[in-house]
Amino acid sequence: MAVSDTQSVDSQHALGDSTAVGQLVSQMRHAIEDGQLRPGDKVATLRSLAEQYDISFDAARGAIARLESMGYLTRKRGSGTFVAHWQRNQASNTLSLPLQKQRNQTVAMLLDNKVHHYGRFYDHLIDCLQLGGYGSSVFTWRHGWGDAEMMPVLQKLDENPPHAIVVQQIEGGRYYEQLNAIAQKHGIRVVCSFLANHPMPEGWHSVLSDSRTASAMATRHLLDHGHQRIGLVLHQRHVDPFEPASMRKRWTGHSSYILGAGDEVKRDDKRHVLSMYYNQRIDKITGADASHPINRALALQWLKSPDCPTAFIGEDFRLAALLQVAKENNIQLPDNFELVGIGNTPWSSLMNFSSVWLREDLAAQHVINLIQMNDALFDSANHRIMLQPQLVKRP
Repeated sequence: MAVSDTQSVDSQHALGDSTAVGQLVSQMRHAIEDGQLRPGDKVATLRSLAEQYDISFDAARGAIARLESMGYLTRKRGSGTFVAHWQRNQASNTLSLPLQKQRNQTVAMLLDNKVHHYGRFYDHLIDCLQLGGYGSSVFTWRHGWGDAEMMPVLQKLDENPPHAIVVQQIEGGRYYEQLNAIAQKHGIRVVCSFLANHPMPEGWHSVLSDSRTASAMATRHLLDHGHQRIGLVLHQRHVDPFEPASMRKRWTGHSSYILGAGDEVKRDDKRHVLSMYYNQRIDKITGADASHPINRALALQWLKSPDCPTAFIGEDFRLAALLQVAKENNIQLPDNFELVGIGNTPWSSLMNFSSVWLREDLAAQHVINLIQMNDALFDSANHRIMLQPQLVKRP
């Protein structure tokens, strides 16, 4: 199976396409239901539809794929796309579409209970689903869940299979095999979403943030500002016993952030000190909470150290906790002290430091595009979309 690697597109264009898809779907549905388009009528070409409705070619293609999945249209190889045959229910005056074309138009989302990047991604995703006419069911999981919590979720998906499943990493991929069996049984599309880093089963598709590039962007920004001592604030990750040994080593402690920062430091001719500072993991549920008293005490030690860096990189909420500790303890920070966060969340905006935006808005749009894609195109490749981050500078 081929692999399709796709770069992100402009967010306004992407979200505009989503609105255009929803509008064209609505207009064509009404035309079919009102009898303006009759069963067997040939639908205009994608290019003609794009010109007629003043939308992009991709938006026209997405709308036709959506109507086809709903059963309103049918595609005949070599002939084109036609209005599907249906019968009108005289009692309710509604359409009865071909059973073989009807699909559950619900998208199930298995999401992390964490906030920051994840929460904003799913807010964008739900908005896009509503524009596309999809319903949604949300299953929130926690680190530390076992069979008692996860098996009922899998059972619900098996009993009432959705059109698609959007999933983040779940306990190191422990339940991917069971989830994949359900997907194959019912023909469910599976898209691994924003920040899902674990290896996926064959046939799954992914939309991922490029955290290594994000870290490299943050580091380059600080190097250009003359910083020679840079600290990375990371989390002490729980090592899941169900993960392969290679994965435990690979993903322990935000390795992509370390690699991205190291890439930029190596490219610079000057000598630099790149230090790692870890928020301690409290327990399996709490995780490495930066605001926990244990980690606040660690942050105070870092800031009081004579070797304290003049700049830090880390997720927004970790750097915000660092600033809060400095303020509460009246620590005088150097004039050139600087932070660059990862995430561009309200934390960085509120506390006025630069941050790298991981583009969760584009992640949501690409997920919708994969869900709406026609079957032939969807099944032709493993679509792996890596989003290009963007540095948001603040004074």
